[in-house]
Amino acid sequence: MPTETYEDKKQRHEQHMSERDKLIDAARESLRTFDKAVLAFGSAVFGASVAFLKDVAPKPLAFTVHWLWTSWLCFTAGLLAIVLSFLFGYQTCIARIESGAAKLENPNFSERRDWWGILTHWSNWSCVAFLFAGVVTWVIFAVENVARQ
Repeated sequence: MPTETYEDKKQRHEQHMSERDKLIDAARESLRTFDKAVLAFGSAVFGASVAFLKDVAPKPLAFTVHWLWTSWLCFTAGLLAIVLSFLFGYQTCIARIESGAAKLENPNFSERRDWWGILTHWSNWSCVAFLFAGVVTWVIFAVENVARQ
């Protein structure tokens, strides 16, 4: 096995630092997006539902209230999934920075399973599923109440 030259080590280090910088930027952006998404989406969904109840269906039909509660539970679960997704994404970046540093020190370093990345992936998809379910149940609630009042 040939010995690694100084130039090879230097190039590998530069590549590591470039990747590390990109991951740090991604972690920063993930936190920025987290704040914006939670504030904007949370305000919009609950604001719209309260406004709808106040202005359009102040006395919802009794048999439709479970659709309202289901939609709010789905929206809440979706918001939680958003929060977790961004936090898990941040942790993924940090874990990859640490893994890259360990690999730089020891080229034979064996990376562990990317649990943070897996959790981020599932949080993203569950967020989409919960928000979709929330929209569907909210629409059912709204249609039932608008159609019968």
